[in-house]
Amino acid sequence: MSNIAKDDPTNCPKPEDLVTPVLKSNTYTTGRGGTGNMAHNDPQRPEVARAAQDVEAPPQHEPQGPKHYGRGGAANIIEDGQTRKSVEAKRKSEEEKREAAANKGLLAKGKDMLNKLGKK
Repeated sequence: MSNIAKDDPTNCPKPEDLVTPVLKSNTYTTGRGGTGNMAHNDPQRPEVARAAQDVEAPPQHEPQGPKHYGRGGAANIIEDGQTRKSVEAKRKSEEEKREAAANKGLLAKGKDMLNKLGKK
């Protein structure tokens, strides 16, 4: 599936493309590579070769400390034990306070201007 052009139906993988290959040589590579990672193939026990070739990903661990989410910025940090909703609610309340202060400042400026006009 593509977001720029239509998919080419001939380019999709077929079931036969997804079959695990059979080792046909006398030796095979194991692990991530290197000259010491060669083993002899036993055609009577192909599962041994298959298991030796599979490389498991290192276990994922949850990072300690604050977590970041969204596109970045100081408002997108969650401390341990907090939920995203509580952080967003705190940010919204801070934004509302700033907007209220800005509106109050504008109202005060308008009153000052009207008072100055009235004195003339």
